[in-house]
Amino acid sequence: MKAKQLIYPLAAAVIFLAGMISAEQILSPPYAVKSAVKVILILLLTGIGMKLSGKDLKTCIRFRKMQHPAALIAIMIAVIPAVLLGFYLLRDQLDLPAIRQGLMEKEQLTKQNCLFVFAYIALCNSFLEEAFFRGFLTESFRSAGLKRSGAAVSALAFAVYHLGIVDSWLSLPMLLLCIGLLFCAALFLQWICDRYDSMKASWLVHVCANLAINAVGILLIFFL
Repeated sequence: MKAKQLIYPLAAAVIFLAGMISAEQILSPPYAVKSAVKVILILLLTGIGMKLSGKDLKTCIRFRKMQHPAALIAIMIAVIPAVLLGFYLLRDQLDLPAIRQGLMEKEQLTKQNCLFVFAYIALCNSFLEEAFFRGFLTESFRSAGLKRSGAAVSALAFAVYHLGIVDSWLSLPMLLLCIGLLFCAALFLQWICDRYDSMKASWLVHVCANLAINAVGILLIFFL
């Protein structure tokens, strides 16, 4: 029975990764087009999951009231300097001009549109990722009694998905480090989601992490 329950979420993860990596590596469209592809894939895959499981949307993506939300504020605040510190420590290992060029040419970001794009990344994109990875995928595994396996599969899918975005910016050692960091970040977000029993909690932390990353992006685009 468990095996049958996991066929669709595993297939959904593979389809999502294949679709997004293909769009990133083969088509290389502007960021707006890639965002539209992501929205369509997540809505479609989650919608089919709802139909198969018989659950409503909020249950399917674990969008419920947070337990003891006040304690989350300290974590949200701490995430921002932690991300910035990580960038500072690794700055000498990064090809900052190449990253800036990738943002402005591959992603077609400009000084005129980057603030809007970064606002979308911080709020909307983080919600989509949390709904799919920490919500739909892990909830599907939890329903089959495989909470830890779900967290691992979701974290791996999260890392591979982001790898398709940054692989051209990094050397092999940094690429391997990036995989490990993304995997750990996903497990941390999963812990937050489980700790507060809601995808809303991991989404808020994800928003703060993205704000810090976006601050770096703004520095590269405006001041490098």
